[in-house]
Amino acid sequence: MTSMDKNSASASSGGNRSPHHNLKNIPAQWSERVTPLERTLVPKFAARAYHLPGNSLCGDWMQYMLNNHPVIGICCHHRLHPLKTRQRSVILLGSFAFGVAITNVCYLWFIATGRDAEEEVFSIDLNTPDSAHYSVTAGLVMLVTVGSGLHTVFDRFIWSVSACRCCRAGGTFETNSINSPRRGRWQDVGTYLVVLLVVLVIAAATFIVIMRAKMDNEGQTEIPYIQDSNTTLTDIVDSVKDFTIEDFSFMKAYCIEFAVSLFVYYPFFETVLFSGVLGCFRLPGLGGRPYEVRKEEKKNNGRSGARRVSAVEMT
Repeated sequence: MTSMDKNSASASSGGNRSPHHNLKNIPAQWSERVTPLERTLVPKFAARAYHLPGNSLCGDWMQYMLNNHPVIGICCHHRLHPLKTRQRSVILLGSFAFGVAITNVCYLWFIATGRDAEEEVFSIDLNTPDSAHYSVTAGLVMLVTVGSGLHTVFDRFIWSVSACRCCRAGGTFETNSINSPRRGRWQDVGTYLVVLLVVLVIAAATFIVIMRAKMDNEGQTEIPYIQDSNTTLTDIVDSVKDFTIEDFSFMKAYCIEFAVSLFVYYPFFETVLFSGVLGCFRLPGLGGRPYEVRKEEKKNNGRSGARRVSAVEMT
């Protein structure tokens, strides 16, 4: 057992047990297989908690990154985490496909509206010997704001649906999820929904990529089937056999962008959220680890006070 497991077990075995951990509502055959440690950690893992009971600052940062990183978490997640290797692989594939789709949708939107994606929104001039000049285009602003925002919402949504913490150990509907011979039947519903959603996203992304490749290959300025009514869906699919690898060169740039976002931007921005500076250490969601530690201490102090009152009344 790791040090995190030992600390969490000691924190969950005593008075830190929440109402959902009341064993009298759990069937006997279920209670024997689900430990108090599992009822404590599983809801926190599913909620992407910044803090686990008994962990230090470094321990919390390590567990948060290892359990939540889209790539590293596939191999390094905690053994009690509700999202296993297969589920994480499906989520990563869905995230990649959605990113491809939203990036190319933004590109097609500029074409459909007649706007110039290369139009300069603002520029940055550095006072250097070579007078460096950096230009920020409308297309880049669209990707960073709308594209990145929708991508983040999609990632968090499929994570929450797949984790389905309400039906797992320690969740609100823990007992309802096991009223069948097969343990945790309802726990798998979220996983099936995510697989279906990812398949649909991959199909949509594939169609959008083919549509853009067709436009680049033929030099079209109108979106096939949408603006160009003479083009049918069959024509778009049949055009695949005429493509070369160079027609998908824009995918190389996206793969590099996706890798940089996972291994550079993701650790940086998640660390900022973890620190709680965006929420002044006090706001839910943005308060990060300091907010969760303060919330845990307040809960523990309240329970300690309740136990002292009960002890006085019994004397």
